[in-house]
Amino acid sequence: MKLSDYRHLVLVLAVLLPRMAWFAFIGGRLPAPCRDQSLYVDMAGRILEGEGLSFSREQGYLRYVKNPGDEVFGESWFTDPGYVFGVVPVETPTASVEPGYPLMLAGVFALTGPRAGGVFMLNCIFSLVGAFAMMGMVGKRWGRKQGFLAAVIWALYPYYVYYSAYAMTETVHFSMLPVILFLTMEAERKRWAGPAAGLATGFLFLVRSTAVVLVPLQVFWLLIRRKWSPALLVAAGFAVACVPWAARNASVLGSPILVPTKGSLNLWMRNNPEALELEGINVPDRISGNIHKRHLLEYPSMDSLRTELERDKVLKNRVLAFMAANPLLIGYLSVTRALRFLSPFGETVGGGFSVLVGLLVYFPMLVIGTVEAVRRRRDPGAMLPILVFLVYLAVHSMVHGGVRYRLPVDMVPILFTSLFAGRVAGWKESNGGGTVSGGME
Repeated sequence: MKLSDYRHLVLVLAVLLPRMAWFAFIGGRLPAPCRDQSLYVDMAGRILEGEGLSFSREQGYLRYVKNPGDEVFGESWFTDPGYVFGVVPVETPTASVEPGYPLMLAGVFALTGPRAGGVFMLNCIFSLVGAFAMMGMVGKRWGRKQGFLAAVIWALYPYYVYYSAYAMTETVHFSMLPVILFLTMEAERKRWAGPAAGLATGFLFLVRSTAVVLVPLQVFWLLIRRKWSPALLVAAGFAVACVPWAARNASVLGSPILVPTKGSLNLWMRNNPEALELEGINVPDRISGNIHKRHLLEYPSMDSLRTELERDKVLKNRVLAFMAANPLLIGYLSVTRALRFLSPFGETVGGGFSVLVGLLVYFPMLVIGTVEAVRRRRDPGAMLPILVFLVYLAVHSMVHGGVRYRLPVDMVPILFTSLFAGRVAGWKESNGGGTVSGGME
């Protein structure tokens, strides 16, 4: 029997064994630092209790007592225990975060109880889905051996294994990306794949709103392939997936908003030099000395505003005005973030292990993947993941201040590294089902 006959079993083991080892190593608990895990667990619990998507009074008080007392943060969203993030009233329906992950977590907790094992199980399911989607996408487009190699690398990738025990959206995010790219490529030939790709993108958007940037890329890629109907079906599928969320927000909040209101706070904090300084991110004097409209850096008074939408609107207008008035600062922060995201030294696991993984695993794949992507830039199949990587890099660089994890699109260097390995090994390639001329067995 050939190894290829056991590739599905090998891939399942490649996904589950390192994650089980990691979960055992941390003692079956949610890992530290906790980051936003408590928010999702709290929301999932309230959904199970019939309270819907909302924050408990205890969560508001927890944020209040953790007030660092700093002049930047202390006078902002920590001062009232009746609000979370200074925007969301406790014990009321909210659209501050995407609904997808809390709902899925609540569904798992209904079966397992509020246990860390439920989080681990949910993330493992998505990891399996992502690995098999990676194998299907690369295998059908370029060759079975390349697909199997890409899937195994994806399954064993240390950063992906690390986040598989966290009660946050990271694992779902980077697991759904291969699914979405696979379905989008399949939409060229299969009618059902167009709406499926749109629905998958809409699902990811309801887990992580960054996914909204995928829709124009999917449509653009299909249009340049002259696939008019699939392009429309992708957009329609995405819209259908978002309708329930928009309808719920229109009903309970009075507006069919789609993007989480917490995004305004993130933008304010991630483009505020004083707030960034507390995270160890310092802006050079030549940049900080030329900031315009500094009064917009002050957190606005919210005393007269009661609802989430009112508070969100004030903060959003303030931060957008500040960004428009300071293109030099925003440009500097964006370029700096892009370089840090691409760096092998970005914070993920922390300490020397993170640096070791960055130097020995991530950075070589980034270099090899970049070279191979440039070589294949005229390949229509390669164009889509290249565009996704570049757009994700641009968006995260513009709005994200801290380098807390790798870009979710590390699957792109993994993909091109597997294609490089296959080319060096002389593996036969296919192009959407047809063998490339001159390919070797």
